[in-house]
Amino acid sequence: MKFYAHTAEDEKGRTLYTLKNGQQTTVKPRLTDLADEQIGWQPLSTHLVNVAQKASEFAVPFGSEDDAYRVGLLHDLGKYGQAFQLRLRGQGSGINHWTAGAFEAYRARAQAGAFAIDGHHKGIPAFAELQNLLRAYQQGSDLKQFGITETTATLVERARGDGMDLSIGRSTEPFSNCFPSALHTRLLFSCLVDADFLDTEAHFKPAMAAERISIPLRPRESLESLLLLLRTMPGEGDVNRRRRQLLEDCLSKAMLPPGLFTLTAPTGSGKTLASLAFALQHIVNHNHALPETDARRFRRAIVVIPYTTVIEQTAKAYRRPLEWLFGPDYILEHHSAVAPRPVESDRERDAEEARLRRARLAAENWDAPIVVTTTIQFFESLFSNRPSDCRKLHNIARSVVLFDEVQTLPPGLVPSLLSAVNLLVKDFGVTAVFGTATQPAFECAASAIDGGWNPTPVAADADALAETMRRTHIEIAPTDRELTWQEVAAAMLAPEQPRQALCVVNTTKDARTLFQLLKQSPFGAHCFHLSSRMCAAHRQAKLKEICRRLDPDTSAPCLLVSTQLIEAGVDVDFPVVWRALGPLDSIIQSAGRCNREGRSSDARPVYVFRPADGGLPPGAYEIALKRTEAFLAANPGIEEKLHLPETYRSYFACLYRDLGCESSAQDPVYCASKELKFPDAAEACRLIGDETRGVLVPMHDENGSFGSWAGTGIKLIEAIRSQHYLDGKLARQCQRFTVNLYQREFERAEREGAIIPLTPDNTVYAWASKYDEDLGATHHAADDLIV
Repeated sequence: MKFYAHTAEDEKGRTLYTLKNGQQTTVKPRLTDLADEQIGWQPLSTHLVNVAQKASEFAVPFGSEDDAYRVGLLHDLGKYGQAFQLRLRGQGSGINHWTAGAFEAYRARAQAGAFAIDGHHKGIPAFAELQNLLRAYQQGSDLKQFGITETTATLVERARGDGMDLSIGRSTEPFSNCFPSALHTRLLFSCLVDADFLDTEAHFKPAMAAERISIPLRPRESLESLLLLLRTMPGEGDVNRRRRQLLEDCLSKAMLPPGLFTLTAPTGSGKTLASLAFALQHIVNHNHALPETDARRFRRAIVVIPYTTVIEQTAKAYRRPLEWLFGPDYILEHHSAVAPRPVESDRERDAEEARLRRARLAAENWDAPIVVTTTIQFFESLFSNRPSDCRKLHNIARSVVLFDEVQTLPPGLVPSLLSAVNLLVKDFGVTAVFGTATQPAFECAASAIDGGWNPTPVAADADALAETMRRTHIEIAPTDRELTWQEVAAAMLAPEQPRQALCVVNTTKDARTLFQLLKQSPFGAHCFHLSSRMCAAHRQAKLKEICRRLDPDTSAPCLLVSTQLIEAGVDVDFPVVWRALGPLDSIIQSAGRCNREGRSSDARPVYVFRPADGGLPPGAYEIALKRTEAFLAANPGIEEKLHLPETYRSYFACLYRDLGCESSAQDPVYCASKELKFPDAAEACRLIGDETRGVLVPMHDENGSFGSWAGTGIKLIEAIRSQHYLDGKLARQCQRFTVNLYQREFERAEREGAIIPLTPDNTVYAWASKYDEDLGATHHAADDLIV
């Protein structure tokens, strides 16, 4: 019997069988009618060698190429079983083809390899689960319950008869039940599953595989183009001098060896492009003395940002100096709200569709010179146990990773997230930069972080930079002065107030309440609302109109009520900002949307008010607000120093103590990883807290206000209903037209008939109630979980 890894398929994805007479058919034949040699099927030995070689190549940057080669050779050892070969020929199902390889890896003391092999289809198992399975295998217990029918000795003998050299030797990798071993396992797993996916794709979908392009990073040319743009930007005065100084600080510190850095710089200081300049200069400096083939060379820059709205504007800023040189594939955006670019002809449409296909393929494994992605995507992938999530991880090695707006990292997960970053720096050749205007005092949680927390500051004098860049004055209402939402609306609409203003509140319910009050005023036509109750496409369209009104060349009236999603790096500039009392770092982030570009030479006001009937999200946010109130009470007049980074050190130190961040024992992701409970760690790593469920919104365009994307949700709903399931292509299209509801809200909406299932298995839902042109999904009052 010839041994195969994969069958052949026709253009419709049906299995092709070769009969003894040489003809091929898609009709499942009798076993006795099949030819021994199947045309177009992939030989098993070919697949194993291909995967081993590619996995080894992927692991070279972090020195695990031998372990990865071993894993690749063994990952499908079970396919030498007669039961699996019969299944390919249409006989039988439910065959375990992975545990045999895991057992052989374990016998070679390659524990990480055993985890990787056993999980390469179903996900990395927990240590106890793998241990029980391998013990049963070793003891010769009844293995039919696991879908195993033959011993590894039999399988190894068949492999050798098939020309395979399985003399792999014993692994020398250090391994124990600890946090570092868990991360090493995930990176090795990544090498295996990406290599396996790619080789399988090349066999079944050669046209798709041909669309994958691997573009090399061109750091020197990229840096030259970026610096040309930065140094020719117009502007004088203190603000622009400080921006240039920050750039020079970044270029200077980039000459230091790879490691961990912080970049503390206020809003509007040019941090977005200056940090990219740091990354490129760092790569140029590090790579110049290394041969092109040296595994220690940096290979890409990865930019990690909390919100999709910020990702789009960041990617746009990067494309300006780089895309004209290197083309549209040089920068990869990997997030849920990627939108196609406008086209004006069939030729442009075809080119855009091809670009999007290439981008989707590159997003699977981050094979691009510059990757811009979300904080959630980065860290949840880093702690995932699923093959599709983890296949990109090996491409983090030998990268410069720029973490933006790091104050948004959940405090309860600080030990695990920062321990992982330290390990990436120490063991995987990563340089990491933590950037924000409000740098958390992570060193106060250093005892809970593997390796402590000892970054090198990039900005020479962060406090002096913040002082020079100060363009606001913050006024905090006294504790005995509360405002109703009617009073807040009246204050914003007062004749002496500018006709452009932003108000940031703590919950979606509060945003809706204030917006509706403003909307009822004579100024209602100029009022806008942003919250998570609007799908990404809706928010993007609103932001585009808001930015148009704020443009100095237009300068149209604009009152915006928003939740916190406006705070983290969104490029809007209002002459006045109102902020409901919230966590201290949120207050200064809101202030960063006021007089951002320094258009007023005088400091502009940021009014922090105390809502008389406002809501609060529970958990860490509420604890942070209480800590803020205590901090303000203990430091009278501190609002004059809120723009200084040093102010936050004592605040964050107290906050981390309140939240239990000083002990990794309180971090569920750290604890699960340390005990090699991979599924538990993946489940616990949820950066947005409570679990959410996505709901597709139709957006009926009765008033013509939804623009070019009106009705898209309706078409997607109809497409899903017609085929009764959600495939990958539709899932990607749906992401921009989906609203995420917390589980409690989802269940309430389902009870009240506000959502309906679209598929027989009740896995895809649509919004069946009103989707408002201003507020989004508004069937019932949002509770205080939504922010």
